[in-house]
Amino acid sequence: MKVLFLTDSLSELDGVGRYSVRLIEALERQRPGLEVRVLLARKHRPTSPEVPGHWQVDVALPPDYFFYMSPARFVVSRLLSTWRTFRAARQADLVHAIKDFPHSLLAVDAARLAGKPCVATGHGTYTIQPVLDDRHRARALSAYRRFAALISVSRYTRERLLGIVPAEVLSPDRVHVIPNAVDAESFVGPREVGEPPWHGRRFTLGIGELKERKGHHLALEAWIRVAREQEDLHHFIVGNRAGDPYEEQLLAMARDAGLGDRVHLVGNVSEDEKIDLLQRAEVFLHTPVTAADGGFEGFGIVYLEAAAAGTVAIGTLDSGAEDAIVDGESGRLVAQDADAVESALREILSDGELRSRLTEGARAHAAASSWDENARRVLEIYDAVGRGGER
Repeated sequence: MKVLFLTDSLSELDGVGRYSVRLIEALERQRPGLEVRVLLARKHRPTSPEVPGHWQVDVALPPDYFFYMSPARFVVSRLLSTWRTFRAARQADLVHAIKDFPHSLLAVDAARLAGKPCVATGHGTYTIQPVLDDRHRARALSAYRRFAALISVSRYTRERLLGIVPAEVLSPDRVHVIPNAVDAESFVGPREVGEPPWHGRRFTLGIGELKERKGHHLALEAWIRVAREQEDLHHFIVGNRAGDPYEEQLLAMARDAGLGDRVHLVGNVSEDEKIDLLQRAEVFLHTPVTAADGGFEGFGIVYLEAAAAGTVAIGTLDSGAEDAIVDGESGRLVAQDADAVESALREILSDGELRSRLTEGARAHAAASSWDENARRVLEIYDAVGRGGER
């Protein structure tokens, strides 16, 4: 089987990149002889060193801000990239759009021209937002109508999608929930990272791009209330620093509370540094919110990574965290409200017995997760689509 994948990232620095690399690796393990070709968006992050040399990877797609291009530039980019994708799709048995709309639109257009089936993955915000956007709605609905099958990384994303897309466009039986996974064993054991600033400190941790929907401001508001009483508690945030107003908002919150020296925005870190942070954190504090522009967290692989590292997570309801955390067993799910986050943080930090129980549950939850199982279910969809099913 030859599969053409479309994604904007093969980087460890973002969720779609990690999903792409881990899923394709697992697909190859599950089906030896699978031939992989990847069309990548114009690079904005480094490709992971774990990407095998035998994958055929070509930079042929628009960058990740394709959705926001001016109408004229959008049309030109769409036409050129559809042609490039069509040429590659002719040599494949199936096209899999890992990146959401509008990259998935290129995939399904090119697949149709090449006479090949197209499967897509829906991760979250850009699964939903195009349908709500006046400019893109018709194109998005057209794409959903033509996907042979859609993989949703969470029940939450599936429910949101089916709530706004008519059944005659996308029937529920074509939308399959296959949750993200984690290689739990890779998060066990110490890492050699030198002497980073978090060593020797007691801290909570957040990981994610510095943008509103990641909810760093909500986590920080709750953390500030607790940290005023726990003078040795620091908070580290991992995520690309753009120097934008949202980043300044976070820094201002810390300064205004007199805690600027205990809040650390460390930017992007290496994979070993990330694992070291996860292993040493008191609590993984990642509290996504529904942003003003409608953005939301579709799943959150970082929750599973924290669990694999033995760190209890606090996440929020009304987001994909509902699929990544088992409330009361592997972590806590609370309302998108500073009081609720504060209460959960205080409880976990102060109750050693609860924290030990949740830590044990988190490790068990991560161990039950498997990219190989994820890939097995994806291959079942590929096979059904290849037989003419799922349409």
